[in-house]
Amino acid sequence: MELIATPPHDAAIDATATMYPSRMTALRGEAELGSPISSFYGYVVDGSAQIETRTLQVTGQAGTYFACPGPVQVRADGLTVVIERFGYRCLAQAGSVEAQGRLAYIDGCSDSVLVAPARQGDPVLNLLHFPTGVHQSVHSHPSIRLGVVAGGSGFAFGPGPGGTDWRLALQPGSMFLLPAHEMHAFSTAESGTSLDIIAFHPDSDWGPTDGTHPMLNRTYLR
Repeated sequence: MELIATPPHDAAIDATATMYPSRMTALRGEAELGSPISSFYGYVVDGSAQIETRTLQVTGQAGTYFACPGPVQVRADGLTVVIERFGYRCLAQAGSVEAQGRLAYIDGCSDSVLVAPARQGDPVLNLLHFPTGVHQSVHSHPSIRLGVVAGGSGFAFGPGPGGTDWRLALQPGSMFLLPAHEMHAFSTAESGTSLDIIAFHPDSDWGPTDGTHPMLNRTYLR
């Protein structure tokens, strides 16, 4: 895991050399994210932020998430974290997170799909909620994960090279990259609090297709 525990303005985690080129940046102030061939997925960690594109204008407090194709202007009074997914244009949208996820996840955790794939295979933005006292099973994912701690605290851990385990403390605003197939887990067993993470998946194995989607599935021809 690559971690920036307390990111200053313009701190970045570069994942452009992966199968799904992406970059995560911490913003504390104003930024012009100008690429018209990218999408920007963001989360207001603390303070507030103004997000403006040609079609979307949002002023959000801590707990606000957004997704929009570039170019986009961000004015952050506090910490806002933005993930750029190169070569993809998403549907513009924004909302606020809930206290826990709506879907079950492993080891008593929960998940909400905040930004769903417009088509199967497209990126996904999730809220992961880890209740107090969770010591998650070690697992991996087939593609990179970019994340930011939205609230609470805990630890990330996993097996390292040569049999040496790694363990990293997480706090609000901490940004991280999990490489594809890296074994890892999260724990709140020692922190005494829950842990909330905004997790970006650059791809998906689920979502609507031309052959299966709600409009088509509920259309009955005479």
